[in-house]
Amino acid sequence: MKFSSQQYAQALYDAVHETSSKDHDVVLDNFVKILAQAGDLNKYPEIEKEYHLLEMKEKGISSAEVTVAKDIEINSALIGQLNEIIGNKVEVKKKVDEGIVGGVVVRVDDTLIDASIKTQLESLNSELKS
Repeated sequence: MKFSSQQYAQALYDAVHETSSKDHDVVLDNFVKILAQAGDLNKYPEIEKEYHLLEMKEKGISSAEVTVAKDIEINSALIGQLNEIIGNKVEVKKKVDEGIVGGVVVRVDDTLIDASIKTQLESLNSELKS
């Protein structure tokens, strides 16, 4: 039976949280052996990502991907607004996409906030054509 990266991450997460910190090395060694036996060592990057999401969820932190047109610094005011909208702390990952022209696109879990110039121009274009 093959397991998904999410299932592996959940199993590792549970095992780590059910053992004392002095036993974590043994848990990790056993986990790597299981991955090797199942031929799933290549899933490690995705497992690590899923594990990180589980840790963030426990701490009440959401992950937000903020897309901007130019490589600019994400200011604390935007992070504060995201914290208010989401209702908990937000870990921001910045992505640069010159195609959005300007503005910002924010994705948090299944929520998309598109305040990009590109989308506004496309919307205006549609309205003018109708």
